[in-house]
Amino acid sequence: MLMRLYAMLFPGQEKQKKNVLLSLIKKYKIIKQTFDESSEYVGHNLYKLVDNSSQQEMDKSKYTKLITLTISVAMYRLWQQKNRNIPVILSGHSLGEYSALVCAESLKFCDAIKLIILRDKFMKESMKHKLGAMNVIIGLKQFKIEKILKKFNIIKEVSIACINTYNQIVISGEKCAVYKVSSACQKIGAKKIFRLSINPPSHCMLMIEASKKLSTILKHISFKIPIFPIVNNVDVKCETSAHAIRSALTRQLYNPVRWSEIITYLSNKYVSMFIELGLNNTLTNLNKSTIAIPSISPNNTVNFYQRF
Repeated sequence: MLMRLYAMLFPGQEKQKKNVLLSLIKKYKIIKQTFDESSEYVGHNLYKLVDNSSQQEMDKSKYTKLITLTISVAMYRLWQQKNRNIPVILSGHSLGEYSALVCAESLKFCDAIKLIILRDKFMKESMKHKLGAMNVIIGLKQFKIEKILKKFNIIKEVSIACINTYNQIVISGEKCAVYKVSSACQKIGAKKIFRLSINPPSHCMLMIEASKKLSTILKHISFKIPIFPIVNNVDVKCETSAHAIRSALTRQLYNPVRWSEIITYLSNKYVSMFIELGLNNTLTNLNKSTIAIPSISPNNTVNFYQRF
């Protein structure tokens, strides 16, 4: 019998389903412990935040990114408890790269929490006197959007932030410029355009100053050789040295997430299944547009932790 090779994927910032999250915290001790650990570090009870907030309040909380990191790490720890299968390779979309580094034992959880908080702080400082936006463009290939950016000569104001699939591209930058590019995309055949409720905008040239501040902090953070290979966002490479990992995390702030290429790279590594550790099906749904290899997540699979 052939052994199945799993690639484990970690989502970036996304809306967390309040009721699902509460039920997991109540049901599994390890998830509650992970949230307690995160809460203790930041000095704020994340469980109470989730329990006492409406879905809308939770989505707008300054702890949204931290909750994303915490739930991914918690679900990985639960995975370790529930079955003996281990992944052969990992990757994380945007913020999810930090989750992957924690789960591969390259980065301490407490250090990842510190980095996520400071990263968000530096990003907000970069947008102190600007309005930003991130829009998803569906139905246009990357080169067509790049032509529009060059035509308007606004490469510094708007960047391609994520290449999720061959025809789903996210643009990021100054609000007016993002809307201008979006309008032009619509005129040349984009099937759908919608705004992401992510603030401040990431993976764009506006974040260069934030990346410099983050780089200074990263110099004082310890990174070990990951116990699993991790495909990074900016180079689509598996790095092992602390210097290379720091460089990738720094450049990630102002470079695109090359997700479509990452999934193709992973599929060429004889991976037989993708496992998404998050509360939604975001990456699972994206992957279906790129490769035929099955992708599953706890949200779309009955008895997820028991089936492997």
